[in-house]
Amino acid sequence: MKIAIDLTPLYNRKITGVEIYGIEFYEALLKTGEDIYPIFRVKNTIDDNRNAVIINVENRLVVENLLLSKEIRKGKFDVVFFPIFPPPFDIYSIKSLKVIPTIHDLTIFKYPNMLTLGAKYYLTPKYRVALKYSDKILTISESIKDELLSYTKKSIINWANNISLDYYNTKNKIDEKYLTKWRLSKNNYFISVSTIEPRKNFKYLLKIFEKTLQLNPDAKLVLVGRKGWGKDSELKMLIDKLGESLIFTDFISTEELITLYHYAKAFFLLSIYEGFGRTPLEALAAGCKNIFVTDIPIFRETMNDIATFLPLNALDESTKIVNEYDFFKAETHSFQLPFSVLEYNVVSNIKDI
Repeated sequence: MKIAIDLTPLYNRKITGVEIYGIEFYEALLKTGEDIYPIFRVKNTIDDNRNAVIINVENRLVVENLLLSKEIRKGKFDVVFFPIFPPPFDIYSIKSLKVIPTIHDLTIFKYPNMLTLGAKYYLTPKYRVALKYSDKILTISESIKDELLSYTKKSIINWANNISLDYYNTKNKIDEKYLTKWRLSKNNYFISVSTIEPRKNFKYLLKIFEKTLQLNPDAKLVLVGRKGWGKDSELKMLIDKLGESLIFTDFISTEELITLYHYAKAFFLLSIYEGFGRTPLEALAAGCKNIFVTDIPIFRETMNDIATFLPLNALDESTKIVNEYDFFKAETHSFQLPFSVLEYNVVSNIKDI
C-alpha cells in the first residue's frame, strides 16, 4: 500500500500528547513494510525519509485547508492517516482514498466550554464531518471507543497508545543533581505534568495542595508543562496565595523529568476528562511510588487499580484521602507498562485497513 500520514501539525508547536502520538504512529508505520509518505509543513523535523512531502508554506490555515488536500490528490495514495488533527473538509471527495483520522477524546462535544475559541469554531466542525465521512476511526482507549459509539456509525478501532521507550529502564537517567536546579529535596515535593488548561482541573489540585501544606508547610508542588488557556480569577488568586510553594518548570529534558518523577513524594493528575493520560504511567515507569488520579473511566482502564483514585467535586473527601495516605508504604506491582502497544497494533493490523 501507498500510505500518507499528515504530520503538518508538528511544525512550530510544542510537542505534547497528541504530537507525540503522531510521531510514534509514524515510526510504527515505517516498520510495516508499506510505502510510507509523511507530509510535513515547512520541514521534516523527524528523519530523512526520502518519501517525505514538504509543503513549504508557514500559514497553518492555508496548508490544512487548501494545500494538504492538493498534495494528497497529487500523491495518489491508497490510505491517509490523520493522527493529530482532523482531515480537511474536501478530502472525502477522493473516492479511491481511505481517510482514517484518530479521535483522541470527545472534549469538543462533551466539554466545549473548556476549549479555546479556535478549537471550538475551527476544529469541532472538522471532527463532526470526520465522524460522518471517514472510512474508519482510530482511537486510543476502550473508554473513548465506547463513547464514540454514540457519535458515529463508522468502524472504530482502538490501536491504543504508548508511553515512550525513553521510560524503559530509567535507572541510568536518574540524577539527583537535577533537583538542585529548583532547590528541591527528595520526597518533599509533589509533581504534576500536563498542559495547564481547564480540562486538567488545575484549580482542584491547588486546593488540595493548599490543605496538605497545613501538615507539611515546607512541601512544594512542581508543575511541568506549558501554560495553556482559560482565565479564572480564583485560579490566579490560588497561584498568588501559594507563592513559592509552587514551582513552574515549563518544558524540561527527559532526564530532568524522569528524575523529578523518581524523587517525588507523589504524582497527581486530577483531570476532569482524558482520552488516555500518559503522564501517570510515565511517573510509574520512572519509579514514583505514589500516584493520585481522579476517578474517571480512563484511569480505571489504564492504571489497573494501582493508583489512588480521588473523587471529582469532593474537595474535603479528596483532601482527607491525601492527608491520611501513608506515603512511605512499600508496594510492588506486576503491572505491565504499555511501551510498544501502538507499534504492535499498527504493524499487526495494517493489512486490514
